[in-house]
Amino acid sequence: MTLAQLALYGGITVMLPAALVIAVWVWYSGSRAAVALWGLIFFVAYAVVGGSKILFKGWGIGIEPLDIAVISGHAMNTTLMTTVLLSLLAQQIKPRFRWPAALAGLGVSWWFAIMCVAPFIHPVSEAIAGAAVGSVGAGGFVYLLGRLKTRRISPGILAVGVVFIGLNTMTSKYTAEHALDRVAMMLSGQEKAFKQPKWRVEGDRS
Repeated sequence: MTLAQLALYGGITVMLPAALVIAVWVWYSGSRAAVALWGLIFFVAYAVVGGSKILFKGWGIGIEPLDIAVISGHAMNTTLMTTVLLSLLAQQIKPRFRWPAALAGLGVSWWFAIMCVAPFIHPVSEAIAGAAVGSVGAGGFVYLLGRLKTRRISPGILAVGVVFIGLNTMTSKYTAEHALDRVAMMLSGQEKAFKQPKWRVEGDRS
């Protein structure tokens, strides 16, 4: 498998099922507050990424000084889901393992963002922005989860979740880009969604 092919695994086809598995695991941990916390962090992270894409696709608005047209959803997804998944699994062995596992997840996810997402889907600046959003969300969730009362999740529930994610890695990979294009065009009234920021187009011409 090439790095370009590996990058596709950061999309919603794999990562939305992973988010659902996290929600189910947290539900079975016995803390409804933790489920609500995960839902909030998931919503905010997706709103930040989706909002950046709608602003750019509809109006061409980006952050030119940082060379960010949109925030990478692939990098955000991978950093958020991988970090939380590994931390939750490690916590079932011993609670003190949750942070080392989370740090390992962050390391793997940042490698993925820089080596897989950046060259093939987004410029490195956008991949870093996505990884940063995912890191903040994952770190906040792992920290706050540790302050809530939870119980161990049964091995059966954990195994079903891992298998479910594995099955979704074998399906065709899709993104939300076409749907976001339509939303952005509907809101802005543009006939076409912006594809490249003006500063990059101008740079290519110079």
